[in-house]
Amino acid sequence: MPDKRFVDTNVLVYAVEMEGPQAHKGSKARQILKSERICFSTQVLGEFYQAVVSPRRQSALTHNEAIAWVQLWKRYEVGGITVAHVDLALELTERFRVNYYDALIIATARLTGCPIIYSEDLNDGQDYNGVGVQNPFR
Repeated sequence: MPDKRFVDTNVLVYAVEMEGPQAHKGSKARQILKSERICFSTQVLGEFYQAVVSPRRQSALTHNEAIAWVQLWKRYEVGGITVAHVDLALELTERFRVNYYDALIIATARLTGCPIIYSEDLNDGQDYNGVGVQNPFR
């Protein structure tokens, strides 16, 4: 069985794109969510909600629409954030010079046993001390 993959926020955001300029990324995101063993974190769920209801978004979702998607995402493995995650994120921030929230994504992937993060935001191909990043939209 293949290793599970950690999914960053942008994958979930693209998954709700059905039309428009990001529709091809939406299709790829939905394919990932259907075909892979994936996990993400409570942080990713919160970031997803904030991103899709933002008034800056061209087609913002309503609160209820966003909550319906969050309920769907909660069917996957969702890792919580603990003090160990924070400590590791602080180490990763210093070592790799990434912002804290990106470091928290990396830390959560490592602590949930995901050797790969699917992300458009982190450096594609980068290895963060045993956790690699792949941009599925390239």
